[in-house]
Amino acid sequence: MFVKMPRTNYLFSILLFGYLLLSASVYAQQLNGTWTGTGNWGVQNFDMRLELEEHGQNVTAVFTLETPNKKKWATYEMTGRNHNGVITLLGTRYIEKKGLWCLAGLEFDTNKSPAGTLTGKWKGNAGNKGGCLMAGIGKIELHLTNAPAVATTPPPAITPETRGTATIATDDRLGNAMLSELQKRKYYALFIAVQDYRDDQIVDLNQPIADARALRDELVAEYNFDPQDIIFLQNPDRTQIIETFDHLTNQVQPTDNLLIFYAGHGIWDDKIDQGYWLPADAKKSSKAAWLSNGTIRDYIRAIDSRHTLLITDACFGGGILKTRQAFTASRAMLEMYKLPSRKAMTSGALKTVPDKSVFVEYLIKALQHNNQPLLSADQLFNSFKYNVINNSPNGQVPQYGVIYQAHDEGGEFIFLKKQD
Repeated sequence: MFVKMPRTNYLFSILLFGYLLLSASVYAQQLNGTWTGTGNWGVQNFDMRLELEEHGQNVTAVFTLETPNKKKWATYEMTGRNHNGVITLLGTRYIEKKGLWCLAGLEFDTNKSPAGTLTGKWKGNAGNKGGCLMAGIGKIELHLTNAPAVATTPPPAITPETRGTATIATDDRLGNAMLSELQKRKYYALFIAVQDYRDDQIVDLNQPIADARALRDELVAEYNFDPQDIIFLQNPDRTQIIETFDHLTNQVQPTDNLLIFYAGHGIWDDKIDQGYWLPADAKKSSKAAWLSNGTIRDYIRAIDSRHTLLITDACFGGGILKTRQAFTASRAMLEMYKLPSRKAMTSGALKTVPDKSVFVEYLIKALQHNNQPLLSADQLFNSFKYNVINNSPNGQVPQYGVIYQAHDEGGEFIFLKKQD
């Protein structure tokens, strides 16, 4: 039954609802971000940095603290909850440390903290039985120094100006620790470029080899790819590709990263719902030498890398993805790297793409103009996808997503730019 509400009550309800929405929005903006300040434990003072993210009532954080003389410090992960404005966090795992530290606990009451400030308690032994410090409570005061921006417009177009230079702040201990760790990891790459086909019924291409070389040269010059860890297959047949995948299955270790690039013809078979790469020995009249998405996926699953990123510039390349939507959920760089990933970046979905590839052109430009030392694959993709859409002669829409059933666990491939 419908009951008519008096107009004054109705307007009041709308205003109240809008106020609550606005309040919730402001509150979320004030909580998420980077907080810096000081705390104490008895007579000992500490400099502190808290990178905070709220996911509903759940809260995650990376907490760094160090003595003013910078001789002792620690960085660790925290998890907790926000209950009616009272935030409680417990340390769960060290990222790095120097000196004796406990997995600390934090407690803030945002109801009693001024805007842009978190005041509360630092509990040294919270959640940590038999901790390294005597039980006690310290005071802490942090100020919001970097709130995350909300993107409302597409990324700006890349212009051919100066190359980006990678730098990282000297006081960013977490960032520098990750840089140091990634520099110890191997970055393998496999380039497969097919443009000359033996079967006269398959049209030859002009660009794949040149595109593959250009991308390889950029990764070697500007990123942490060693030429001796790169395999370049020029017009390979199916057997050569399979043998190379077998080699990588034995070569790549769990701490390594692998990038696979394919440029050539792609075919989609509607009858069996399957996509294929066409090696140089492929025949139009027979699938015997075609390489199916299923076989490619099985090898990517079998190669025990930390992260594998597949980049394809071929017709119907999007068929290997679990979804055809671009990946949009970005987390902290450390969180993205921790979990294994198996993702693909393709020049289009289930449609033909031109031989002259604007996809590779803008992919390389994005790598060239990047000025961040750590660049995730989804950040790379989002930095150039609109350029491809706006400049493609047939309106191709590049795709990025998870490779279906290949053991992706939600992580992200991270490009490491060389340091000057």
